[in-house]
Amino acid sequence: MSKIGLIIEREYLSRVYKKSFIIMTLVTPLIFIAFAVVPALLAQIKDTDTKEVAVIDHTGKYASLLKGNETYRFVPVKESAEAPLDYYKSQGDGLYAILTISGDLLQDPNQITLFSEKTINMGLENLITSQLDDYLTDEKINSYNIPDLKRIIDNSRVSLKLQTVKWNPEGEETSSSADAAAGIGLGATLLIYIFIFAYGGMVMQGVMQEKTNRIVEVMVSSVKPFELMMGKIIGVGLVGLTQFMIWMVLLGGVALSVGIGLGVGSGLSSVVNTDMSALGAIDPSITSADQSAFMTEIQGMIGGINFAQLIGFFVLYFIGGYLLYASIFAAIGSMVDQEADTQQFMIPVTMIILFAFYAAIYSIENPDGPLAFWCSLIPFSSPIVMMVRLPYDVPVWQMILSIGLLFGTFILTTYFAAKIYRTGILMYGKKISYKEMIKWLKY
Repeated sequence: MSKIGLIIEREYLSRVYKKSFIIMTLVTPLIFIAFAVVPALLAQIKDTDTKEVAVIDHTGKYASLLKGNETYRFVPVKESAEAPLDYYKSQGDGLYAILTISGDLLQDPNQITLFSEKTINMGLENLITSQLDDYLTDEKINSYNIPDLKRIIDNSRVSLKLQTVKWNPEGEETSSSADAAAGIGLGATLLIYIFIFAYGGMVMQGVMQEKTNRIVEVMVSSVKPFELMMGKIIGVGLVGLTQFMIWMVLLGGVALSVGIGLGVGSGLSSVVNTDMSALGAIDPSITSADQSAFMTEIQGMIGGINFAQLIGFFVLYFIGGYLLYASIFAAIGSMVDQEADTQQFMIPVTMIILFAFYAAIYSIENPDGPLAFWCSLIPFSSPIVMMVRLPYDVPVWQMILSIGLLFGTFILTTYFAAKIYRTGILMYGKKISYKEMIKWLKY
């Protein structure tokens, strides 16, 4: 086996057999699921204490319109000569807020104020405004004295549901969904963004650790610095791919086991039919037609996305983006003795990656715009930005050009990173500046 192969094997096995790797590989999918499910469950937990809101209505028209709920209770009070603050303090701790209505809201909507010692949450604001808005709207319509005007307005409202269809190369029609494409693209972008930082940082930490422990002095007596750097980069990259594949299998298994996995063909129909039947048993108003429409909508949302192409290019961009930035991280790790010294070199790299991530977010609305196009070709941003564009059927020549530029830049970056690595890996006790780094590149 070649020397690089031995280094790859050492880096891979030493990390895969660690207890921390095994634990995090098994626990991370559960953490992802918890992030998606727990906030929704917590949002359903209501406050057990009912907050009292005093309503001082100087017009006498609106206090009776406000209906409370399980969280807030509106208590109309007679007009008070006291200032709202004095009245609030006179009621003790039992009062949450005071709502004052000073004039006709139909003439002046600003004649309503909510007082409290605490910042008012949006739930109370929405509860008040929604009820009064409906009443004031009806009053405004009635003021025109046109028979059945409200019914006419209600009947004139049209809810437009735009269906999107695309043609495949054979001219056949398939449904598509911009929302599904945006969600899948953003999810893939976020994964690559996280992986570049996580595994690139792992390479940098490994180089720094070996340099600090002086292990590298023994290793470079048997292998060239370039072979050592490449072996470490590829070994850690394989660890990342292994972990990613395990996560996909675990997440897919968990999703299918709880009935939320999106299958293909009859599998999808079976899952959706089962879920919709269960909903129909809970809510009899959900008819079989509703169930069929829901299943058709779900199939249409994902039917127009080429998942085979998306997964294939995800792997390519993951590998290319990781190799590109891992070589830079390895060079940074070789230049410093302590983690604190990496900041001056990490800031520019971090800013580039963050720019790529924000460019990807802004490219969702216009995946074919100038920002998305150029950032998907520039190698330092293409692994992140291109993942947003792929669900929108990027031309083949753009994908090929982007991949070619990415791996070509990786080769060029690795060449310069190897020159830095070769010199910095054996240098101790000296603060490295950008000027010094440029000298190493010229050696």
